[in-house]
This record gives sequence, C-alpha cells and structure tokens, in this order.
Amino acid sequence: MAQSKIHITTDNMAEWLASTGFLFPRNETEMARFDKLYPEEADDVSNFEVDCTRILNGTLKTKVIPLNKEAREEDIIPLKMVARKGGNLPQHILDKIKKNQDDRTKNNPGGPEKGTE
Repeated sequence: MAQSKIHITTDNMAEWLASTGFLFPRNETEMARFDKLYPEEADDVSNFEVDCTRILNGTLKTKVIPLNKEAREEDIIPLKMVARKGGNLPQHILDKIKKNQDDRTKNNPGGPEKGTE
C-alpha cells in the first residue's frame, strides 16, 4: 500500500502553516517552500491604459452580459468555469444545472431568506 510522503504532526504544524502561507514564514526554509508553492508571475501591464475622461463622461463602451433567465447561451458561455481545467461541460450536466436554477427560482420567487426578516 502506498504511504503518504507528507508527514504533518502537531510538532511541525506551525512550520507547515508558515510554509503554505497561512502564517508568515519565519526562516529561509519556510520562505523557500512558500516561494516554490507560489512562484512570482510576471504581469505585463505595459500596454494598459485607463482613460479617466471617458469613464467620467460615461462614454466608455463595455460589454454588459445579462445574468437573468432570458440570457442567451452565447452570452453565458464565456462565464463558465469548470473544475476540469476549463474543459467544456457535457450537455446533461448543463441541463441539470439549468433545472436546479429553475427549481430554485420556483421555490423562492425573490422573497427574503428564512431568519432574515
């Protein structure tokens, strides 16, 4: 039987928490582990510009995606996030998601949640 290579005990719990970022790293070893888990990503913002005048004047054009029942399928497709590394969902899963959403709106037509009244 395969054995786990991770040996977390109560004695080294603080070391693991510091190495994974839940606590601040306290030494070079913990910092090296943290850097290995979360390497720096180079952000290229050289061509990024903000046109404050267009924002303040209201002339900035943005794409608005409606998020209601009448939303078109082609508008929703870019919003899908899948745990399978961005893969497409099979149709039977999409049907199940839509059915769950429809059931939820039928059971709660916009009223406040219980206990929040």
